[in-house]
Amino acid sequence: MKTNKKVVKAGIGYTISNYLINGLNFLTIPIFARMLSTSDYGIYNTFVAYQSVLFILIGLAIHSSYRNARFKYKYKSESKNKYNYETYVSSSMVMILLITLFLFVFINIFSSLAQSLLGLDILSINLLLVYSLGSAVICCFNTNASLNYQYQSFVKVSLFNAVSNILMSLLLIKFVFITRGYFGRMIGTSLSIFIVSVYIIVYFFRRAKPANIKEYLSWGLKYSLPIVPHGISQVILSQFDRIMIHRMISSMTAGIYSFAYNIFTIIQVTYSSLDTVWSQWFYEQMHKKNYGGIKSISSIYITAMFVFSCIMMLVCPEVILILGSAKYYDSIYCAIPIIAGGYFSFLYLIPSVVEYYYEKTKYIAIGTCSAAIINILLNYIFISIYGYVAAAYTTMFTYFLYFSFHYTFAWRIQGRCLFSTKLILLTIVAIVFMVGVSLYFVKYIMVRWGIAILLSLLFIVFEEKKYGFGLAFLKRK
Repeated sequence: MKTNKKVVKAGIGYTISNYLINGLNFLTIPIFARMLSTSDYGIYNTFVAYQSVLFILIGLAIHSSYRNARFKYKYKSESKNKYNYETYVSSSMVMILLITLFLFVFINIFSSLAQSLLGLDILSINLLLVYSLGSAVICCFNTNASLNYQYQSFVKVSLFNAVSNILMSLLLIKFVFITRGYFGRMIGTSLSIFIVSVYIIVYFFRRAKPANIKEYLSWGLKYSLPIVPHGISQVILSQFDRIMIHRMISSMTAGIYSFAYNIFTIIQVTYSSLDTVWSQWFYEQMHKKNYGGIKSISSIYITAMFVFSCIMMLVCPEVILILGSAKYYDSIYCAIPIIAGGYFSFLYLIPSVVEYYYEKTKYIAIGTCSAAIINILLNYIFISIYGYVAAAYTTMFTYFLYFSFHYTFAWRIQGRCLFSTKLILLTIVAIVFMVGVSLYFVKYIMVRWGIAILLSLLFIVFEEKKYGFGLAFLKRK
């Protein structure tokens, strides 16, 4: 009973802190959007996109092995063996530091090649290494903290990083890098996360000195390396279009396109938080073989996210004007199809939990890598022909394929469909239709908001008649 309370408390803590931290970053978007030119905004977002790939290569997804390592090597308090979980974690930090050192030497020796490939100056590339190192270390820390439901540690580290990142960036852009605002943003982001990562590494080393590194890493990398292609492919799906726009067109258009992704972030934070609850509940129901319950609850979950995505498409022109300014208005034409892509990205989470449940992670890598390769090819073809807006539609299409691959794999693994295929197909057709509606009425605010309110009311009526969760929740309150 105490364990259940601890799990629930930790789950609530992680969810609230996730909203809080992402909310802080989201609230600063209007500030940075106005302080930076569209070109500076594009350069910084390209920098962030590169970091999303580089931090995976620096960490080699070693954090994913921590849960298994915790049971394989056990904590100091559980085992008298000199090789324990704490030692494993500190040894993994040595690997991350060595990879970073190697990349630092390589990049600075072949600086011309690095600058040519990435389209950034050498100082920015070195900051990119610092930023990626910090991200890899924090990822390891948060995974380690989650093993004992230490959400307080997660909150403290993440909140300090977010606040210091914002404050440093604002000061540097305002008073130091006035003409190169993107550089002030890069330094503020990299310096704050570096300070946090130094604290974490010292904490891990004090807890246990690195030892038996060869044996630890031979096992750890055997576990984590297959996950690297999946992680990189996810980044390609969400970030690579910005890099391609930056290289193929300009940093200014990359900035406009990147701004459109801020609307997608609202959906992403919502479904990633809800997925924590959904995946845990799914495992419990699979254990009970409650397939009827899975189909019923997944249907209301899918419907709710569909309605939420439609509403975001309908109101996104006003959201963009509030968060940014008139100079980002053209991002509306990217934001609407990107939001539809975000809905398909959410749909992927529904079947993927089946793959994780049965430990068929090779299927996850195959599905994600296939979608990522298609995304790159389509972007290369259509950006050159139709411009940066085309990337929004290729993103929408490849996220649809991303979901379709995993839905097919889950069906094969289970031997039956656990979810309502009819409902999913209906929402897929409807979300594409709503892209057209939102774009057609983009100049008609009353029509769009009227449809958004109508959809909200229809969903509330449908939910209460079929399930009654909302009313039951209010009665409990």
